[in-house]
Amino acid sequence: MAQLHSRLIWFILIALLCFVGFLYWQSQQTNGTTRGPGGTVAVKTAVVESQAMSREVSAIGTGIANNSIQLIAPNSEFLIELNVSEGKKVEQGEIIARLNNVQQKARVAELEAVQVEQSRQLERLKNLATTQATAQSLLDEQQSKVNSSKAQLDIARQQLNDMTIRAPFAGYLGLRRVSQGAYVSSGTVLTTLDDMQQLRVEFSIAERYLAEVAVGMPITVTNVAYGNIPFHGQVSAIDTRLDPITRSVTIHGLIPNENLQLRPGMLLNVRLQLENRNVLRISEKALLPQQNRQYVFLVDAENRVQQKEVEIGQRIPGWVEVLSGIREGDEVIVEGVQKVRTGMTVNKVGS
Repeated sequence: MAQLHSRLIWFILIALLCFVGFLYWQSQQTNGTTRGPGGTVAVKTAVVESQAMSREVSAIGTGIANNSIQLIAPNSEFLIELNVSEGKKVEQGEIIARLNNVQQKARVAELEAVQVEQSRQLERLKNLATTQATAQSLLDEQQSKVNSSKAQLDIARQQLNDMTIRAPFAGYLGLRRVSQGAYVSSGTVLTTLDDMQQLRVEFSIAERYLAEVAVGMPITVTNVAYGNIPFHGQVSAIDTRLDPITRSVTIHGLIPNENLQLRPGMLLNVRLQLENRNVLRISEKALLPQQNRQYVFLVDAENRVQQKEVEIGQRIPGWVEVLSGIREGDEVIVEGVQKVRTGMTVNKVGS
């Protein structure tokens, strides 16, 4: 019985060793550890070149109407006319609502009559002054009365005009908040007016891009409601101040919106197209990240490997900008990075 147990233990140990050996062989195959002539590691390399790189900044933005206001009642009065159809387009100066203005009309008529009488009295005194010694003080007093009545008439006319609410610009009416015939208080919101023929988009970018961004640069926005359909526009304004907490600057873009597909308040994915410039770029596969640093492996004229730390910049799919650490003409490993170490000799294949 003890001999049987001993054989079973040896059998288990041998099976375990075989299994470990199989796992090691499989890991070597998975890592693609191929060897070239003389036992050197086979790698693929690429020469570092300076090329034009399309550079973009991505951000999350919010849609804002190009012009947007709330139309409110300037006085407390009955609403005798209301021309609000939700979503209707109105032109600048079109009447939106009218408040009861009987008192204002009467006040204007009264002051117009006073103005006429005061002006007539002033003309009479001026005519008398040419034939007899009319005191200058009487002329001055009457002139003051004329000026006062004129000022009161201007105020009354303005108050009468305020009872009629007009569209200050062309746009689209929002939801109606009151009904015709209702008594409204001063400051009551009647509806909203938005100019959406062009939509502004507000977004922020990091301060390191401030020196590169300029008014007129192209932007592209997308929204989940329309999938990947792009809407194109351009930068219209750059804030003069940076946020001291986030160290970012706010940008406004302007997007043509004739079909009214984009609406104020929408969450928009923004891509800001910066000016293209020549940069040193390498394949992303050449990077070997270690903690917060990035490294590449250089291959010299004798096919020896040297590890070099690099500083990277902008990334685009498949490529990365290199700011420092390597020079144009250097040869870097782009495939087989995980298999090499500093000082090894490699066999370049398909470079």
